[in-house]
Amino acid sequence: MDFEEETLLLAMLIDEDGEPQKKKRRIWIHDINLTREIQGEFHTLYHELREDEQRFLIYFRMTVECFDEILDLIKEDISKQFTHYREPIGPAERLTVTLSK
Repeated sequence: MDFEEETLLLAMLIDEDGEPQKKKRRIWIHDINLTREIQGEFHTLYHELREDEQRFLIYFRMTVECFDEILDLIKEDISKQFTHYREPIGPAERLTVTLSK
């Protein structure tokens, strides 16, 4: 490798500020999803809708009993395994996201 090739290689490794380029880190869980349990629609609205059957019917176009029956039928199929890395979205939340407007 001659001097020009070495210089070009070093120039590629150093950015405009003179700092070496850092490897871009992959985000495992996006910042938006970190607050899902506090600010998410399911966690803030779902329980209130279950208490008001008329609003639940308008929002989901089905009764609470029908929702629960569907959830019981498909719960095993849509459940994900819990790992120590991140908590999965529960079956009720998955169904809610699927059915919501």
